[in-house]
Amino acid sequence: MGALRNHYSYWIKQHYDLVWRCCFIACCLPALWLLGEWSTGNLGINPLNRLLHFSGTTALVQMLVTLSVTPSRWLAVRLSIVTHQAYGKRLSDWNWLIKLRRQLGLFAFFYALLHLVIYLALDVTWDMRAVWDDIQDRLFILLGFIAFVLLVPLALTANNVSIRWLGSNWRILHRLSYPIVICDVAHYCLQMKAGQTSAWPFALATAVLLAYRLAAWLSQEKDSGIEVEERGVEEREVEERRG
Repeated sequence: MGALRNHYSYWIKQHYDLVWRCCFIACCLPALWLLGEWSTGNLGINPLNRLLHFSGTTALVQMLVTLSVTPSRWLAVRLSIVTHQAYGKRLSDWNWLIKLRRQLGLFAFFYALLHLVIYLALDVTWDMRAVWDDIQDRLFILLGFIAFVLLVPLALTANNVSIRWLGSNWRILHRLSYPIVICDVAHYCLQMKAGQTSAWPFALATAVLLAYRLAAWLSQEKDSGIEVEERGVEEREVEERRG
C-alpha cells in the first residue's frame, strides 16, 4: 500500500474532511472580501456596480469550476494511466472531486442569490414593476433571471436524499447546468460595454467545457459524473504488486 499512500489523491481521500473545510473557506473568501470593502467604504466611485459585478462574476466562476469537475476527473484518470500510477487509474479514485462538486455548486447558487438580492434591494429597491420593465427592455436581465430560476432546482436537489429519490432523473435534471452557464455567460457579455474583453475568458472556458461534454456524449464516454463504487483494499494490493 506504500505507493498508494504516497499518491496525493489517496492522501486527499484519507483527509477529506480537512480538504472540505479548506475548500469551504476558499469559497467564502470572495464574500468576506466584498464585506470588507463594504464595511470600510472601499467599493469605489460606483458601489452598486462594484457589488453587482463582483457577486455576479464570482457566481459565474463558481459555476464554471463546478462544471469542470467531471472533465478534471476524466483527465486525472487518463494521466494516471499514462504515467503508470499505482493509484488514480479508476474513476472511483477521484470520488472526492465529485463530493466537493456539491459544495462548489451550492456556493455558485449562494453568490447568484447574493447577486439577485443586491439587484432587487439596491438597484430597483424591490419595485417589481421596475423589474418587469428591465426584463422586457434588457435581454441580459432576462437571461440572468432564467439562469437563476433554472439554478434553484439544482440547489434544492444537491443532497443524497434527492439523488436516491430521483434516481436516474437526478442526472437528467442536473444537465440544466449547461443552459444555465450559457445564460450566465450571455448575461455577462451583454451587459459589458463595447470594447471590453473581460468576458472572453469566461466564454472560452464555457466553450471548452461544453465541447468536452459533446465529445463525451459522441464517444459514449462512461463517466456519468457521479461517485463510483470503490475497490477493496485487497484488490488494490494485488493490482499494485502486478504493476
